[in-house]
Amino acid sequence: MDRYRISYQKRLLTYLFFGGLFPLLLASAMILYAADRVYENTQAKSGRAEVQRISREIDNLVAGYERLMSPMLVRTETLAFLRGARDDVENIYGDLYAILAGRTGEAALYLLSADGHQIIATDDLPQGYRLPENLHWGLLGRAVDRQDWVIASADRYEMDRTETVFSMVRAIREGDDLLGFAVVDVRREALVPLIQRVQDGNEGQIILTDRYNYVMMDMLDHHREGFSSTFLEQTGAEPMESVFRDYAYASPATGFVVHLRQRLDSAPLDYLFRLVLMVDAIALAVTAYLAYRLSRHLWQPLHTLATAMRHVRSSDDFSVQVDVRRTDEIGELALTFNSLIEHIRTLLAENRERERTLRVAQVKSLTEMIKPHFMYNTLNLIKWSAKLGDSEGAADIAVQLGKLLRASVSMKEFVTVAEELSFLRTYLKIQQRRFEGRLKVTIRVETGAYGCYVPKLILQPLVENAIRHGIEMAESSGRITIKGMRENGHLVFRVKDNGQGMSPQRQQEVLERRDDNHFGLYNVHMRAVLNGDEDCGIALHSMEGKGTEVILTLKHMEEAPHYD
Repeated sequence: MDRYRISYQKRLLTYLFFGGLFPLLLASAMILYAADRVYENTQAKSGRAEVQRISREIDNLVAGYERLMSPMLVRTETLAFLRGARDDVENIYGDLYAILAGRTGEAALYLLSADGHQIIATDDLPQGYRLPENLHWGLLGRAVDRQDWVIASADRYEMDRTETVFSMVRAIREGDDLLGFAVVDVRREALVPLIQRVQDGNEGQIILTDRYNYVMMDMLDHHREGFSSTFLEQTGAEPMESVFRDYAYASPATGFVVHLRQRLDSAPLDYLFRLVLMVDAIALAVTAYLAYRLSRHLWQPLHTLATAMRHVRSSDDFSVQVDVRRTDEIGELALTFNSLIEHIRTLLAENRERERTLRVAQVKSLTEMIKPHFMYNTLNLIKWSAKLGDSEGAADIAVQLGKLLRASVSMKEFVTVAEELSFLRTYLKIQQRRFEGRLKVTIRVETGAYGCYVPKLILQPLVENAIRHGIEMAESSGRITIKGMRENGHLVFRVKDNGQGMSPQRQQEVLERRDDNHFGLYNVHMRAVLNGDEDCGIALHSMEGKGTEVILTLKHMEEAPHYD
């Protein structure tokens, strides 16, 4: 026996150790892999979104200048100026500076006649824009052959173009005659704050290239502007832990490409790896130690106790008792188990008695729900119907009242939804005859809910409350809508009226039973809770003067519960 226990202890130690080792290592590897992928994917998504946002901002900047300049190019005074007139020069200057809106450092605007005699500019005219010698060269030459705006990067080899990033040119024509050009030079001062605003403090090297892959602007190194945009290999000074990721986005409108180089620092992943490794080592040490101690000292008594617990759980047999032969903590645990079982037996007996008492009280409460004022009004209606000769109406009311009283004193605790609705319609027939056409009721209950069981007389107090406190005092006709459906394992009924409504304070008082006039609602709420779960009960939605909606949530029951 001793050899068997020692051998089993070793086997148990081996199983627990390796059974904990492999899942732990697998989980650690999955965590590290997932963290690495999430980190890279997050950086990649952020990088792609960033270059797209910068490209859109540049497109918006170009579109803005095109939108502001284009109306000016077809105006009569502009065409007259390009033909040689000087009458409206001041107005044209004013329009150009209005387009810049005080940001003269961000762009320069030029209006040039084709013969070079007429020039309006917000800055010194670059050498490359002098006419007519450059009429068929460079950006101006390209604009001659186009009917819309031509956009291209600035020539970095010209001294007067060092701050210009790209230019926009459009040829101005009258019929087939070329009158001149409109030129917009966009400078670094316009793009740097735009890019910084989009980056919003994020790290990364931004490079803007044209369609020929030449650098138009480099946010970190001006000396690379005008050369190829290929990123140089990082050497020596860069730490080995850093990895670079490059992202690019080409604008379909301008052809400009926005490049972003981001550095993925591996320090967070290294820290996570060391942390996981340390946790794994500690977890494995603790697992080995506990496996050894448990296999040596706790197996047999815990097995006996677990067997007793399983028996109680599977067969609900609370007569089980564990034989206690130890005086240590295991013995105390066994004594506690025995005491707990005894205490559960006592509690079950007390709970059954309380449930029986509560059900009796509920039946009595339901019997008393038909208030004296309703009985008086119904009997009074029978009397006056008889006096007025409406014997058929009086008889019908008496029959409906009899059905109502018979259902209210029935000892069945649970009825189907169909039976509950039948009782409710009987109740409503009396009320509708009493209100003489001023009460309209609509009942819409999901057909699949008719066979479900609900506590008896659970809906009538809701309708009675809607009539008494919502519609009875109203001068106009009243409307009550009753809806029922199945939702997520529950039956939900909604009773809505167009009556007086109630304030939030009154709603709170009703649910807390601080308003005796709404005892029926509190009673329904408590019955729903006692026969359901934490999601069951009543919720109120009401506005003063606009009516009230009572939402009753009941446990979905296909069969009527039976209590001992």
